[in-house]
Amino acid sequence: MRYWSKALSALFLTLLVSGCANKDSLLDRPKIDPNLPKPTNVRTMSDRTSIGFEWEYTANPSIEGYKVYRGTEGGGSELIATVKDRFTSHYADTGLKADTSYSYRFSSFTKDGVESDATTVVSVKTAPVMEPISFIAAISNLPERAKIIWRPHVSPDVVEYVIQKSGENDKNWDDIANVSPRLMAEYIDTKVQSGKTYHYRVIAKTFDGSYSKPSETVTVTTKKLPLAATSIFATKDLPKQIAVSWDAPEQKEFDKFNLYRADKPDSKYGVVYTGVEKKFLDKIDGDGEVRYYKVSVVDKDGLESPFELSATGVTRPKPLTPTFTLATIKENRVHLAWTTNEKEPVTFKITKKWGSFLNKQNITFTDIKGFNFEDKDVDLGQKYQYYIEAVDRDGIVSKPSDEVELFVPKGL
Repeated sequence: MRYWSKALSALFLTLLVSGCANKDSLLDRPKIDPNLPKPTNVRTMSDRTSIGFEWEYTANPSIEGYKVYRGTEGGGSELIATVKDRFTSHYADTGLKADTSYSYRFSSFTKDGVESDATTVVSVKTAPVMEPISFIAAISNLPERAKIIWRPHVSPDVVEYVIQKSGENDKNWDDIANVSPRLMAEYIDTKVQSGKTYHYRVIAKTFDGSYSKPSETVTVTTKKLPLAATSIFATKDLPKQIAVSWDAPEQKEFDKFNLYRADKPDSKYGVVYTGVEKKFLDKIDGDGEVRYYKVSVVDKDGLESPFELSATGVTRPKPLTPTFTLATIKENRVHLAWTTNEKEPVTFKITKKWGSFLNKQNITFTDIKGFNFEDKDVDLGQKYQYYIEAVDRDGIVSKPSDEVELFVPKGL
């Protein structure tokens, strides 16, 4: 009786502190009638997460049903169930912790809410945590994946396995997958990085939501990426092409090279060559065109080395544009002279234009060497325009110079 009074007092204080009590809370406290019959011969049965109870129900017609109280960590008790039929004689408390002791008391109540004395404390312990799987193994050196295998748990109550993972220096375990059914005993983790180490363990889960002890921890190291190229070079003087070459260490599982190219330093790189040769000739229709290159090594499993080096290539630029230094008419002849800052040997070509808007004509004089030109074929009273271009040894033509215009007067 003393225990029961303490339990009810603790329940009342809890309601008061939590803000659930009001002015009528004292009226809500159960009334105790020690003369009311209470459940007798309480028997128990437990598993890992639940406890079942059986008792002798009362034949007293004044009894409406039964109340079940469970002990709390603070020494009190809390109402966990109200059974509203006096002929009921069973109850199961679920969602409990394995290998844990719990205490219970039972009372009966009337339609008016009057309760009997509570039974003596019934102490029950849940079943121990299920043993772990008996065997687990890891398979390392796989490309971009980690594999673990295990022996299926012996208990037929197991419905799935919880796979847990931690990193190389991480002591926290994360649930990463659920594998079912019980006889499925393999998991492949693809959310890994190459050349990294991971730790795994497996926990069996039963149909009622209980878990086994964790398995032994296994360690997996994924396959390393191939060694990267050690050098890469791109030319800057070839006409309308860039020759790219590179070097890389010999590797046992080598398969091929991938050469990537971009038009700008910050633009996306795309593959322009795949093969086993350590060179590539990139043909480009343009002069002074800049390209950016990276090369990777690919192994037989498709793993690709990092891009540690890059190279910038340029097609040969156009020759520097010449500049006229003299444009005059003397003795019915046009005399032209020019200069250039071009260091490489070049020849020149001069284009001559004349005629009306509806009858434009032109002629180009090519393979001019030196820095002077004389045009004897001119008509009196005619206006002419000239521009000059430089041509290098491979036929690349500079941008045209500014035009000079000359008028050949009559009567000279």
